[in-house]
Amino acid sequence: MNGRHLALFMSVAYFAIGFSPITALAMAIIGILPLSVATLLIVLPATLLGIVLSLLFPAYGKLALKGLLIGLIAVFLYDCMRVPFILTGIWGDFIPKINMLLFNTSQPNWVVGYTWRYIGDGGYMGMAFTVAYCILKPRVDARIAGVAFGLAIWVCLLGTLILAPHGQEMLFKLTLTTMSLSLLGHLIYGIALGMLLPYALREKVIGTAPIMAVMGNSQVVLEVLSGEEETVILPPQLRVRPMWEHKTTRLSVAIS
Repeated sequence: MNGRHLALFMSVAYFAIGFSPITALAMAIIGILPLSVATLLIVLPATLLGIVLSLLFPAYGKLALKGLLIGLIAVFLYDCMRVPFILTGIWGDFIPKINMLLFNTSQPNWVVGYTWRYIGDGGYMGMAFTVAYCILKPRVDARIAGVAFGLAIWVCLLGTLILAPHGQEMLFKLTLTTMSLSLLGHLIYGIALGMLLPYALREKVIGTAPIMAVMGNSQVVLEVLSGEEETVILPPQLRVRPMWEHKTTRLSVAIS
């Protein structure tokens, strides 16, 4: 597999891995598969694949880990907006109900629900966004791409609420207030991803030449992703010779 194919494969692979938890949850809410079964068939194999790829290609694994951390921060900022509305009773907290779907029980669990939300949803989707954006390097600012990413997730949430027979009972009732708040939350999440991405990766990935332009050499791609500097050999006419190598002109001494 050459550099170009490897980079494209990694982009698709980590994107699929990143969306595996939210896909499993949506399938359970719609009624396609129970969450416990979807976790074993989708989330667990995807997670194992991500670990194997990270071990085989540490540069991509490092990039995915940074994306996971960015996603955790972004979902925390989302919750900073959401929690006050939950405490005042304006917006119900459906996250603990994830435990009911996962373990087929009637008891919600705060720890299980928020672990899934932060790592499975927020963290994994942050990983998907980071790896895809940094490898494909689209001609759009990271902040704009982050907003579009957050909006796309929000549209998928609305689709789940509308299409699932008991979606609004399991998650939240769709009203003008809850729809506006969920939109605001996903915008915060997307904006946070876009703003944190350049700071996390510095100038090694963001702000350099598009990675697609150097995919002809897989070693170059891995060096760029891992943050290693590439040695640039200047042409002969641009090299500066040391002063002591310069030839000097013999001085003529006039004898009077």
